[in-house]
Amino acid sequence: MLSTRCTQDDERTRDGRLPMAESRIKVLTIATWFATLVSAGVFVAVGVANAGGDTLPWLLDVALWSIAITALALITVPAPSGSRLSLGIGAGVAASVLLDDPVSLGASISIALVASWLIQRRLGVGVGRRDGDYLADALSMALYGVIYSYSLELIVVSMDLQPTWSVLAAVTLAGLGWFGVRAVVAAFVGLERSDLAGRYLWLLALEDWAVVLSMFAGGALFGLAWSVMGLWAVAVAILPYAFAHTAFERYSSTRVTYGQTIKALAQIPEVAGLAPLGHSTRTSDIAVAIAQEIGLKPTAVTELEYAALMHDVGRITLNEPAILRAGFTDEDIARWGAQIIAEAPYLQRVSELVRLQHRPYRSPGVEFDPDIPMTSKIIKVASAYDQAQIEEGLSPVESLERIHQGSAYEFDPRVAASLRRVLVFRGVIAN
Repeated sequence: MLSTRCTQDDERTRDGRLPMAESRIKVLTIATWFATLVSAGVFVAVGVANAGGDTLPWLLDVALWSIAITALALITVPAPSGSRLSLGIGAGVAASVLLDDPVSLGASISIALVASWLIQRRLGVGVGRRDGDYLADALSMALYGVIYSYSLELIVVSMDLQPTWSVLAAVTLAGLGWFGVRAVVAAFVGLERSDLAGRYLWLLALEDWAVVLSMFAGGALFGLAWSVMGLWAVAVAILPYAFAHTAFERYSSTRVTYGQTIKALAQIPEVAGLAPLGHSTRTSDIAVAIAQEIGLKPTAVTELEYAALMHDVGRITLNEPAILRAGFTDEDIARWGAQIIAEAPYLQRVSELVRLQHRPYRSPGVEFDPDIPMTSKIIKVASAYDQAQIEEGLSPVESLERIHQGSAYEFDPRVAASLRRVLVFRGVIAN
C-alpha cells in the first residue's frame, strides 16, 4: 500500500494523542527490556547453579546461541502487514530444538533480546523496526519458550512418538502461541497509535503468516538436521529460506512500485486541469482512514486505496469534443474510468469500485442497495467531503454537515459516522 499499513499518517493529529501513545509504548518497551534483563540474570544464575562442574561449557553454549540469535535478529524481512520481522525468530526456534534444558533456552533468548534492542537503539541497526516490534518480539518469544518446554515434556510423557515428531509437535504448538501473541500485541500497539478498529489490526497481523511459517520451518529444519548432518545443516536450512527471503523482498518492492505507478496515473486528470490538485490523494487518505476505523479487511483497504486514488481517472475523456457536446454525468465519468482501469486484469475489482462510486447507498422504499460494496460508499463520502471544502470553500464542520444531510439516500450513515470519528481523532473538528 501507498500509505503504511498501520497508518502513520495519523502523525498529523493536532491534539497530541499520538505522541502520548508513542510515549506509552516506549515506556512499556523499556519496562519489558528491564524485565528481560532481570530474567536473563535469573536464568544464568540458575543455569550456573545447576551446571555444577560443567559451568564453562554451559556458559559457552548460552553465549554462542545468544550471539547467533542477536546477529540474526538484526536482519529483517518485510512482511505483508507493512512491518519487518527479524530472523532472530528462526534462530530462537533452532535453539529450542538443540538446547537440552529450558534454562539454557531462556537464558539464550533473554540475553539475545536484551542485546539486540541495545544494538538497534544505539547503532541504528534494524531499519523499519520500532519500539512496538521489540515489545511484540519479547512477549511472543517468552511465550514460545514456555509453551515449547512444557508441551515437549507433556508430549514425550503422554504420547508414543518418535523424538523428531515430538519436537515438531512442540514447535508447532509453541509457534501457534507465538503467532497469536504477536498478533495481539501488534493490534494493541496499533490501537495505541491510531484510531483503527481492533478487527482490522488483528487481520493485518495475521497476514504475516507466510513469512512466519518460513522462519519457523527454517529454524526447525536446522535444529533437526544438525545432529545428523553437522555443518551441512546450515546449507540445508539456509538455502530454502534464502529463496523465500528474496521472494518476500521482491514482493514488497513490487508492491511499492505498483502503488507508486497507480499514484502517478491518478495525477493525470489533476495535471490536465480536469480535477482539483491533490483531490485524489486527499480522498484516498480519508477513505483509507474510514475503512481502517470501520474494520474492513486489509485486502479490501488496499483495493479501496487504489480505487480512491483513481476514482476520477475517467475525467481524462473530457478532452474529447464529442463528449463535451453530448454532455455527461458523474456516473458516466465513473463508468469511463472503470473501463480504463479494467484494462489491467489485476485491477478488475478496483474498477468495479470506481464504477459504483456515485450510486446512492439506498433508494426510496429500500433499506439499502446490496449491490454497492462498502468500499464504494466510502469513496463517495470521502470524495464529497473533500470537494465540499475545495470547490465550495466550506469548513470541515460544514463539509461534514453536508454529508450528514445527505445520509437519507446519498451517503451511508455508517460511513458518515466513521468520517466524524476520524476527523475528531485527527483534531480537525471538536468532539
